[in-house]
Amino acid sequence: MEPSRTVWLRALVLGAAFIVTGWFSNHFVIPPHPSAVLWLPSGLSLAFLLRTRPQGWPVLLAAIFLADLVSIRLRGFPIPLWTSVIWALANSLRALLGAWLIWRFVGTDVRLTRRWELAGLLLFGGLVSPLVSATLGALGYTFSHRPASFLADWANWWLSDGLGTILVAPLLLTWTPAAFRSRRFRHLAELGVMLSLTALGAHLIFGHPAPRGLRASLIYVTFFFILWGALRRGPQGAASTSVVVAFIALWHTLFGRGPFNTLAASQPEKLLTLQVFLAILGLTALTLAAVVSERWRTEELQRLLVKTGTVLAASLDVRETLPRVARLVVPRTCAGCAVWLVGGNGLLERVAQAGWSPAREARLRGYVPPLPTTSRRWSTREGTVVLAPIWVRDQVQGVLVLMSDEQAHGAEAAELSLAGELAYRCGMALESARLYAEAQQAIEARNEFIAIAAHELRTPLTVLMLRMRSLDTLLRRERASEAAREKVRATSRQLERLSQLVERLLDVGRITTGKLELQREAVDVAELVEQVLDTFDEEATRAGSPLRLEAEPGLTTWWDRGRIEQALINLLANALKFGAGRPIDIHVSAEGGLVRIAVRDHGIGIAPEALERIFERFERAVSSRRYGGLGLGLFLARQIAESHGGTIHVESRPGEGSTFMLLLPPGQRPGAGEATEHPPPA
Repeated sequence: MEPSRTVWLRALVLGAAFIVTGWFSNHFVIPPHPSAVLWLPSGLSLAFLLRTRPQGWPVLLAAIFLADLVSIRLRGFPIPLWTSVIWALANSLRALLGAWLIWRFVGTDVRLTRRWELAGLLLFGGLVSPLVSATLGALGYTFSHRPASFLADWANWWLSDGLGTILVAPLLLTWTPAAFRSRRFRHLAELGVMLSLTALGAHLIFGHPAPRGLRASLIYVTFFFILWGALRRGPQGAASTSVVVAFIALWHTLFGRGPFNTLAASQPEKLLTLQVFLAILGLTALTLAAVVSERWRTEELQRLLVKTGTVLAASLDVRETLPRVARLVVPRTCAGCAVWLVGGNGLLERVAQAGWSPAREARLRGYVPPLPTTSRRWSTREGTVVLAPIWVRDQVQGVLVLMSDEQAHGAEAAELSLAGELAYRCGMALESARLYAEAQQAIEARNEFIAIAAHELRTPLTVLMLRMRSLDTLLRRERASEAAREKVRATSRQLERLSQLVERLLDVGRITTGKLELQREAVDVAELVEQVLDTFDEEATRAGSPLRLEAEPGLTTWWDRGRIEQALINLLANALKFGAGRPIDIHVSAEGGLVRIAVRDHGIGIAPEALERIFERFERAVSSRRYGGLGLGLFLARQIAESHGGTIHVESRPGEGSTFMLLLPPGQRPGAGEATEHPPPA
């Protein structure tokens, strides 16, 4: 219930405004009819009732009755007191009937931004409710003065009240304090210019003493101004321009100027024609404005859904994204929003809210729990509630709630559709988070398996390698045949290769868990590269690929010698594999404060689309059936380079070979016995 002080203040303002607008409307009274051509208080009283809760209506109706009675007596119209009472009662009943019908069948928050709101205002406020005031008013005047035509008085009264409702009520309903605060200065300035030009144009059209011929048809130019207002500023612009045109047209017509005074008819007939014209003008403007507002609202909802998708896609943590979605929805589309999800214990947990309060949550009692399986909407005395289930893998895992403090009887489909779309996007976010969690678990299980398998393989491999070395020593001592010794050496090489594969798998596990340690020491780069090349002499000879080194002497760095050797071994092994039969060039130099190590082969090259992919784990640029390997060498080389603060990249064209370049900073000397641990690079 509204505070009584607010209701009494509104009643005081309404009463004063009713007297002022009634006095102004009495300037448009044309004898012999008792009613004005345009009765402004009809729209004024209806707008005040629509913006007040029904609990405050009795006070406002009393203010309307007393203000109308005072206005009639101040006008000095020669009617008895009982007729004045009937007229005041008629105006009060008209406002009450119109407001009740609109609240009952249209909604409690009428802003004329939807077509059914406009239709309800025109039907109940402009057509139906004036029937009461016109009938009572014409009957009271008939019993006191016995006019020549009851029907003519009734029609004039009905048109006067209806026209006042069509012109004034939309103006007050769209120019609310909240709407005024939300307007930017640029919009207000544009509206001011629009109304000024409309007033000037209407004055030029209706202000001529006696237009003839073509000039009489200029009245249709006024449609340009009201269409301009409707298209640019929606219902507010349409209502404002319509009122400006109506006042100027009425003023000039009453003083014998303008197109309507050229009609071959009596003055009442001229004014009746003007009333019909202004009613059509206002209806056209408001209808177009409602259509434009609905289009704007649809576009705004589409932008809202796009923003919602962007927010949900920004993170897989729904406890972070869902509150942002709730704050995005409120107050654009509703007054309150909340999201409940089923927790690990099977109980509902509210994970997001905006504009929420215990009073709003009380409206859900008896509805949640249990979780709904279909979207629902219902109205209470406090407003409307919309529920939409959140589905994840064919199961309801939560519910989204939208609440409004007003009622809009024609918005059921739109509100259900919006809630359903938001719930669907929330469900997709939950599904993505679930799939990501499962993928992470699978990756952890894979890494754990690789680490365990590698560790389990190291022991028998170490034993086998020691046995093969002992066997080779024994064969040399026993002077076995060269063929037998070659078989032993070949077996040893395969065991060494298998050992390197196991170490690579272990390194992948270390990088994934962030336990790759660097033991920095002073390194002569040229000497390091030469030692690595020496280990490849025999393999390079078998492959028919001579190794050619060009190294700048005197380059000393602080690197993890073993890790850099590992990276170089991976690059050289890769060059020998894909560039067999052709020379391989290694170039070492200083470049811009960095040490540059380039390994170039003249083999098959790499396709452009694979240049970045080959540095990922288990990725390959060619078929594994033709070229063996796990696809870990380049991945490990990149991780080692990045852990040293450097980079690695490749330049290649298909059929022209490849050049892999390591760019590493010299590094700094660590403290005694210091080992640096590096997390896995991004």
